Amino acid sequence: MEKKKKRPLKKPKTPRPESAEVIYTPPETIDRKKLAIRLLTVAAVVIALFVGFSLFFRVDTIVVSGNQKYNAWTIREVSGISEGDSLLTFGRGRACAKIAESLPYVKVVRIGIKLPGTVNIYIEEVEVVYSIQDKAGNWWLMTSEGRLVEKTSAAEASKHTTIKGVLLEGPKSGSKAVAVEPEQTGSDPEAPIVTVTGQERLQTALEIVSRLEANGILGMTPSVDVSDMGDIQIWYGQQYQVLLGDAGQIKDKVDMMKQTIGQMGSHQSGVLDISFSDGSDTVIYKPFE
Repeated sequence: MEKKKKRPLKKPKTPRPESAEVIYTPPETIDRKKLAIRLLTVAAVVIALFVGFSLFFRVDTIVVSGNQKYNAWTIREVSGISEGDSLLTFGRGRACAKIAESLPYVKVVRIGIKLPGTVNIYIEEVEVVYSIQDKAGNWWLMTSEGRLVEKTSAAEASKHTTIKGVLLEGPKSGSKAVAVEPEQTGSDPEAPIVTVTGQERLQTALEIVSRLEANGILGMTPSVDVSDMGDIQIWYGQQYQVLLGDAGQIKDKVDMMKQTIGQMGSHQSGVLDISFSDGSDTVIYKPFE
């Protein structure tokens, strides 16, 4: 007798959840009066914060240091910074530029802020200047970077290292020095053509005085003569006439000059040939007769 096959049990159907009723709630009416009050409150808080910051971050004191040539009041006036200015908006870079452009003796200027309201202006002035003539015969004082400081008298110019062999074109206080270009003189067609420009002479002279400064030789050289660019000469006091030859190896030559003079006796004087014309780096000493 055959057995009856069992039928698989059917899973009971899961009843579907009843769909939730959608309830529509109309938006509440905006109370314009309350909204206006809130906006006014927020605006008042923002204004209060701004006023508070403005009162806290304002210039109360201006301190100038490092100045000798110019008085503190002049530097403050040129900077454009005044008591009551906002520390957040007065512009340090703009103030530094104004000071550097208007006061030629200023070499470096830095401005710092010390809260709550102090502005510190630090000035570094030019230590030494050099005298040079323009094409009209007027004397000017100039830094080793070639910046003209001011027009001066012949008597004052004689107190500084004089640069010879080059003249200035259209000098102006606070501007960069520009040299007069030499003119070809004479009517001889076979005469040599001038190949060294006035600006090259000026740059060579500035390179020499920069090396003098780097070696601490300040105020000891009455003159630097670049009239002949193949025979550049400087004087060290009245004791030594120094021959540098051409414009090559200026740094090495000036360094060698200082080293040699440091080894000489105080009673010695004469000509120091540091032109390296023989191809070596030796110094030839010849006493004055």
